[in-house]
Amino acid sequence: MPIHPSSNCLPKGDRMRSLGFGCLLLFMVSTLGAQVRTLPTDHPPAPTNSRSVAADLTEQLRPSNADSASTPVPRRNLIDEFIFDKMEKDSVPHASLSSDEEFFRRVHIDLTGRIPHDEELRAFLASSDPDKRDKLVDQLTTSRPYGGKWTYFFNDIYRPAPGRIGNAAKNLFYHWVYDNIHLDRPYNRMVYEMLTANAVSNWYVGPASYVARWVVTAISCDDEVHEDTSDELAIHATKDFLGVDISCVSCHDGARHLEKINLWLSQRKRDEVWKMAAFFGKTNVLRRTEVSTAQDEYSIDDEGPGYDPSGRTVIRVERRGKPGLLDPVYMFTGERPDAAKNPRPEFARMLTSDPQFARATVNLLWAEMFGVGIVEPLFSFDPARIDPKNPPPAPWTLQPSHPELLEALAQYFRENNYSIRSVLKLIAKSNAYRLSSQFPGEWKASYAPYFARKFVRRLKAEEIYDSLVTATNLFTDVPIRGTDVKIRFAAEAYSPDEFIRGVNDPALKEIHFFLESFGQTNRQSSERSNDGAITQAVLLMNSPFLHRQVQAAEGSYLAGLLKQQLPEEEKISHLFERFLVRRPTPAELAHAKEVVKSGSEGWEDLQWLLVNKVEFVHNF
Repeated sequence: MPIHPSSNCLPKGDRMRSLGFGCLLLFMVSTLGAQVRTLPTDHPPAPTNSRSVAADLTEQLRPSNADSASTPVPRRNLIDEFIFDKMEKDSVPHASLSSDEEFFRRVHIDLTGRIPHDEELRAFLASSDPDKRDKLVDQLTTSRPYGGKWTYFFNDIYRPAPGRIGNAAKNLFYHWVYDNIHLDRPYNRMVYEMLTANAVSNWYVGPASYVARWVVTAISCDDEVHEDTSDELAIHATKDFLGVDISCVSCHDGARHLEKINLWLSQRKRDEVWKMAAFFGKTNVLRRTEVSTAQDEYSIDDEGPGYDPSGRTVIRVERRGKPGLLDPVYMFTGERPDAAKNPRPEFARMLTSDPQFARATVNLLWAEMFGVGIVEPLFSFDPARIDPKNPPPAPWTLQPSHPELLEALAQYFRENNYSIRSVLKLIAKSNAYRLSSQFPGEWKASYAPYFARKFVRRLKAEEIYDSLVTATNLFTDVPIRGTDVKIRFAAEAYSPDEFIRGVNDPALKEIHFFLESFGQTNRQSSERSNDGAITQAVLLMNSPFLHRQVQAAEGSYLAGLLKQQLPEEEKISHLFERFLVRRPTPAELAHAKEVVKSGSEGWEDLQWLLVNKVEFVHNF
């Protein structure tokens, strides 16, 4: 029978051992990434080697096959030319192409954030169309789930927390971002509008909430424009859109702090960040205190005096010298704005026309599709280590694994009118993306930077939840605060706050805890995490939420399946296709037939086991 929250987490008898689905394996994998490591004394600490972590996880879950050999893979586009040329030049072998089942599941999760339906899989496998993979990519990138997944992705970067911008603004900002992504409007224009928007109230102008999100104020002095806001806007715009984190240099010069971390930043001075912040020096971002509301609402314009150098600060230390003003200078090129023009739009123009803007954006998209970026960490670009024609001095090395490919992708992005969809389609239609995660021959750690196989990644919190409700067809309606809209998928939420607000609803409270435990960010005070934890394994095995999801309740996929006049083996195969997007092996089929002998409760047990199979929470 299904596992009750108060009962032992294992099914009766030897079902788990006989099926060979490992709760123990799930537990072992779920704790990957949580190993203890000694932090260096340098400030800040050196980043984790994401490629090595991804390669190790892949080798654990998809061990290389020493008895097999790679098959030739044709090159389909510019990505393949760079990826396979480098492997050929350095005599690095690569995986064969993925199977139809492997590709079908992978591309659905990467492009839409959830697994496909079993009937879609069967139709895809039955098709003999040689272009069916390309046609699937075209179909997915115009679907509603695609718009929802990538809106959620970018909002995790922009972090429009309703506690910072107001609930009405959160809803409006979501729709504004969704429309831009779904309609594939030029990304440079989208970012320009976020950086330059003016509004009497950010509750009524969608893009204005990006600037409002980073306002720094205090109850005792919310009628002043603070230098802290200008600093925060410069720091976050540079990080979010250029992939360069200048926050350390906002507090101190890079020298004697960053020499082992970032060559370019180690040469930067603190006043260079102040000059970047000066682009926002005339921008007034003020809380609307005349409006009686418990939520923040801001007006934004460039018409007033802007920042007062003699005013109070909120998070900066008290000034001990004579305050002064610095003219704005774009720290990446030294360009100054036209004195006759508003500096904020000038900053937006410089940023969106900077080649680094295109590099950082395509690197984000690549990392989401491949599991790791061409440059890692994603928001720690080192501009002094990007250009292969101007390599850094020893012992520094070039930062991108494929610098020429990064430039080619950035150029493609610009030539295609900064189209997010075009870049994602280029990636998904490449054979580099379509390689199997199974590696033929002996895998070596030195192969990790080459993208010689598809790296396995653990699904994000929202992807696990959305895949689970897709598989079971059991949904919880989640109300969007301030609207009459209800959503069924986590990636459709306007904000993670939708689940937090439901703490008085037991069902929503359980979903919130589930998502939070798998690393969901609240976009205000927490970062997204893909680290493992024992809690995650326990929730998949023995939580009230999971218990309800595997029941053969009215309207569930299982209830409908059991009503069909199908052979038992076909029903089992359908369940595997539904949850794992593949057919069972002969051994799995034989073991599953033993489990379902107890009737509907046995079928519920089989669903429970499929959810707890390690591949359910990973993308291969």
